[in-house]
Amino acid sequence: MAKKNTSQNNRPKTRYQKIVDTLVSDISHGRYTIGEKLPTESELCIKFKVSRHTVREALRRLNELGLVERRRGSGTIVKILEPTKKYVQALSNVGEFLKYPEDTELSVLNVEDIIVGSSLSKKLGCKTNSKWSRIRCIRKTKAEVPICLVEIYVKPKFSSVEKLIGHDDTPVYALIERHFNQTAGKVDIELYADTITEEGVKQLKVEPNSPALVVIRRYSDPPHSYFEISIIEHPSGRFIYSMELEQKWVTGRTLK
Repeated sequence: MAKKNTSQNNRPKTRYQKIVDTLVSDISHGRYTIGEKLPTESELCIKFKVSRHTVREALRRLNELGLVERRRGSGTIVKILEPTKKYVQALSNVGEFLKYPEDTELSVLNVEDIIVGSSLSKKLGCKTNSKWSRIRCIRKTKAEVPICLVEIYVKPKFSSVEKLIGHDDTPVYALIERHFNQTAGKVDIELYADTITEEGVKQLKVEPNSPALVVIRRYSDPPHSYFEISIIEHPSGRFIYSMELEQKWVTGRTLK
C-alpha cells in the first residue's frame, strides 16, 4: 500500500557526525581492527580540526553504535567492525518529533470501530465509552524490518483517513488537517518504558515481555477535545530518538 518516498533530507551534517561517518568507514574497511586503539582525542582534534568536545561527542556516538569501548587509561578500543543496526531519529526541534525518517514506510494492518473501555480510556486520556476508529499500522524500513507498531485512534468522522495513509510521508494529523478542515492546534507527547503488548509481540516479532519504548501523541484544537491519539510501540534496540538542544544567551536577560 505504501509508496516509497525518494525525497532527500538536505540538512547539513554536524561536525561530530562527519567524524562518526569517517571513523565508521575506516573501521568497516579494516583500517582499524578489533582490539586496536583509535587515535587519541588530541590526534583526532588535529586531524579533523575540531574541538575536544566535538571529538568526545563523536566517540560517544561510536560507543552507542557498539563499535568501540572507551577504557580509562587505555583509550578507545575497537569492539566490532559493523555498527549495531538501529534506526536513529535525529531531532533539532519539537516539530521533527512528529515525523519519522524518510526511508521508513507506514502501512495499515486493519481498521475497526470501538467503544473505549475504562482501562484504555485512561491510557488514551479520553472519556470511557466514547466512540473511536482504531487504525492499526506497522512501520518498516525499506528492508522490511518492523521498527514500531502504531495504533491511531481518530474520531469516527475521520475514519476514512486510513485510505490516505502510506501514500507519502505525511503524518496522519496533517492528512486530517488537509482533507477534513480540522486544525491541530496542540499536541501532547508522552514517553515511557513498558513491556511489549501481545499485539506488539505478534507484529514486531519479539519475545513476550520484551522491553519497549511507548510514545503517545494526542492532537487537539483547544478548547476542543482530542481528535487523534496515537500509541506507538518501539521494541528495544530498533530505534533511537536523539535530540540536540542548544542553549542560547540573550543580551540583557538572565537565563533561569
